[in-house]
Amino acid sequence: MDVRFTVRDDGQVDAALIGDWDLFNEALGDSISSLPPRGAAGAGPSTYWIDVARQGALRAREANDDRPFTGGNITLLRMTGGRVEARYDFADEDEAGQFMDFDDFVSLLAEWRMRVEARAGTSDSPLPETYRRNPAASA
Repeated sequence: MDVRFTVRDDGQVDAALIGDWDLFNEALGDSISSLPPRGAAGAGPSTYWIDVARQGALRAREANDDRPFTGGNITLLRMTGGRVEARYDFADEDEAGQFMDFDDFVSLLAEWRMRVEARAGTSDSPLPETYRRNPAASA
């Protein structure tokens, strides 16, 4: 699995899978991202949503729970058959999502987290509140 990490002018770090991963890439930007949650203090990008996704995926795998472990405005991520499934939250249950091996997903999050931490350490101004989501209830 090949991943391209890019840094925006405002310091956010984006992750994009190379190849035919359109739905998963949309979920990475919508359900995870390096944008801090609404109201968070501090400068630059944040690992908050990456950590929420990792903790949620670990819990879901351990509990064999297929409910969404994180979601955004139009996408969600859940464990299905031992793999991480990205799907639109409005999709019918019989519509297939896009799947990734659990270990690959956790590795992607670990690399993304390291890159966000490196950028956050060099940032000196907070990101705007625009497009931030409310913190997760269980994070």
